[in-house]
Amino acid sequence: MTTTSTVNGMDVSQLQTKWQQTKTSDKADVKTTETSTTGSALKGLGDNFGSFLTLLTTQLKNQDPTKPMDTNEMTAQLVQFANVEQNIGTNTRLDKLVSMQQSALASSNLGYLNKTVSYEGSSFTLDANTTDTPLAYSLDSKAKSVDVKILDSSGKTVRTFKGETSAGKHQLNWDYKDSSGNTVPAGTYKITASATGEKESEVISPKTYTFGRVEGVGSKDGETTLMVGGKELKLSSIDSVH
Repeated sequence: MTTTSTVNGMDVSQLQTKWQQTKTSDKADVKTTETSTTGSALKGLGDNFGSFLTLLTTQLKNQDPTKPMDTNEMTAQLVQFANVEQNIGTNTRLDKLVSMQQSALASSNLGYLNKTVSYEGSSFTLDANTTDTPLAYSLDSKAKSVDVKILDSSGKTVRTFKGETSAGKHQLNWDYKDSSGNTVPAGTYKITASATGEKESEVISPKTYTFGRVEGVGSKDGETTLMVGGKELKLSSIDSVH
């Protein structure tokens, strides 16, 4: 008659099967660094380790004295548990570091609120709080002539400037006045730039830089974003902060 050893209502062969199945799931749990998954993996490790010890002691009690268990296999399984536990501990500490870094970044980003930033674009708004207009344009190559215009919301030219022709970025100093010397009212305006190449066949397309006040700070795809004039701008697209 064959005697079957049981543990918690399960025979040893069933416990062995369960142990083999849970080893794979433990490895998968360790691969993620999310806090909730790490906690789940740690709990699962404790449960599985308890089952493993119960299985091990049961096997030792019921082993054939003439054919003892392979101690190398037992040692390898204990080492595997130790490695999994260390990996989960490392992930837990990484979770905390990432959380601390995100909190520190969020706090530092608050410094952008209500600051004026310059970025590639054309539209901008003048209001009672405007003290500086960091408008600019850039040329990829030297031009023969450059015309820079300020347009109002209806598309009418308010002011025209003759710009610098050398390659590179150039600031536009505007005193908020139109071509007649009158101070322009608050509202939405636009900057445009056109350039003529030194050679007739040469085409130069200037880039223009506008400005706006930071109204909010957020994050998208792991990068800080700024809300400027109702637009969401990546921090990497900001040219300067004033």
